[in-house]
Amino acid sequence: MVKKSCFILLSLFCFYPAISGFAETNGENLVSGILTAKVTTTIEPAGEQGKPISNARLVVINSLGKIIATKLTNAKGEATIPVTVPKDLRLPMKNMGEVTVLAVANGYNEQIDFSVPINEYNDHTGRVSISLWKIDPKRRNEPQFLNGSFHRFTVFEMLDYYAAKIGLMRQNINDESIAPAPWGPELKLK
Repeated sequence: MVKKSCFILLSLFCFYPAISGFAETNGENLVSGILTAKVTTTIEPAGEQGKPISNARLVVINSLGKIIATKLTNAKGEATIPVTVPKDLRLPMKNMGEVTVLAVANGYNEQIDFSVPINEYNDHTGRVSISLWKIDPKRRNEPQFLNGSFHRFTVFEMLDYYAAKIGLMRQNINDESIAPAPWGPELKLK
């Protein structure tokens, strides 16, 4: 009887991997691609394009909430990051996944882009353009976010969680009206 029960359980786990959780991690349900990110300042009032921001830190989080990459932008404000993410099962006709991208840079407020597609066009790429707002004591300085219908306090808590998890440090702002200071790209030494 015990052998028969073990055989049935083993069969279920092998032939129906969703029961075991294996479906989330096997190669058939993973999507790989190269995420290309560009970080710039917001568009200038005179209509000029935003300027590239070098040394902006990008933090890439998969749909399971795991930090899968972090990288600094180059002098052109760009970074390329290889990613492997779970397939987005909400879109069975596509072999695509998604990530959330956090961007922080000295002198700027944070930006979070939710639902950045990976391999949307079956070309093993993902692209995101991020514009950061300069810190300005004359306005509310808080993280900006796109593609999420969340309350801003929910987003702030999420940002603080991942900043602590990766070891980001707050920027050194010499204006008491800006508190807490936005997160910066530097990491705490461990």
